[in-house]
Amino acid sequence: MAGTLKDKVAIITGASRGIGAAIAERFAAEGAKVVITARTLEADGKLPGSLNETAERIRARGGECLCVQADLGDAEARAKIIPAAIEQFGHVDILVNNAAWARYKPTREQAPRYTHLAFEINYFGPLEMSQQAVENMAPRGSGWILNISSATTKHPDPAPYDAGNRSFVFHQNTPPTLYGSTKAALERTSAGLAAELAPVGIAVNTLAPVEAVASFGALQSGAIDSHAHMEPEEAMAEAALQLCSRPPAELSGRCVLSLPLLRELDVKVHTLDGKAALPGYSF
Repeated sequence: MAGTLKDKVAIITGASRGIGAAIAERFAAEGAKVVITARTLEADGKLPGSLNETAERIRARGGECLCVQADLGDAEARAKIIPAAIEQFGHVDILVNNAAWARYKPTREQAPRYTHLAFEINYFGPLEMSQQAVENMAPRGSGWILNISSATTKHPDPAPYDAGNRSFVFHQNTPPTLYGSTKAALERTSAGLAAELAPVGIAVNTLAPVEAVASFGALQSGAIDSHAHMEPEEAMAEAALQLCSRPPAELSGRCVLSLPLLRELDVKVHTLDGKAALPGYSF
C-alpha cells in the first residue's frame, strides 16, 4: 500500500502520543506530508510522548512533518493550525480531529467549567477546524475529514439504575456521560456535514475503537485499566487510513468502529511503517 497518500497533506490533532501519533506515522508511511499538533512540543517528564518525538519517528523513515504547538481548547490557538499547514505545504487534503479531553466524574459533580472545556475541545474545536479545512478543500473538489469518536456515545444499559426509586447510581461501569455526550454531538454533526459536502467531493466520517486502546492517557485518566481487552493503536491507524484515502463518493457519512470496518473492507492491520501485517494480531 506504500504511496496511498503520496502528495497529500494531512493534519492530525492530538498527535503527541496515542492514537493521534499512530495515525500520523501511518499516514506519513503512505507518503502524506503530515502536520501534527498538540500542547506538548517537547517531552516534559509528566506524560510520555511529544510532538517532536512523533516527528522524529516520522522523519527517521523519510517522511515530512510539521509540528504546530497549540492548545485545542483555545479558539485563537487552533485557528492558526490550518494556515500554518497551508503556508508550509500549500494546501490541505485531510483533517483528522483526534484531540480530546475528558474528566471522568458523575454528571452531578461536573463543574460548568469542565463541561464547557469538554465541549470546547471535543466538539467546537473539530467543528471549527472542519469549517476552516473545507474552505481550502472545496475549491479543489476533494478532501477527507475524519472525527475520532468513542463507544461511550452508546446509552448506558439499565444496570446502573435502581428499579425501586429510579434514582441513578454511579459506578465504575457507567459510561462517562459528559465525554460521551460531546462525542455524540460530534457524530451527529459529522453525518450532517457529510451530506452537505457530498456535492463538492469531501468525505466526512467518524471512527471509534471497538475496544480500549491502551494509550498512556487513557490508563492515567482511569478511562480503562490494564486488565481491559485492548485494541492496538495500529488498528485505529489502519481504519483511519481507509477512511482518508478511498474515494469520497465511496466512503462518506459513516459512523464506524475500527475492526468491523476493516473486516468489511477486507483489510489487514499493518505496522505503522506500513511494511507488514502487524505480527501476532488477528481480529
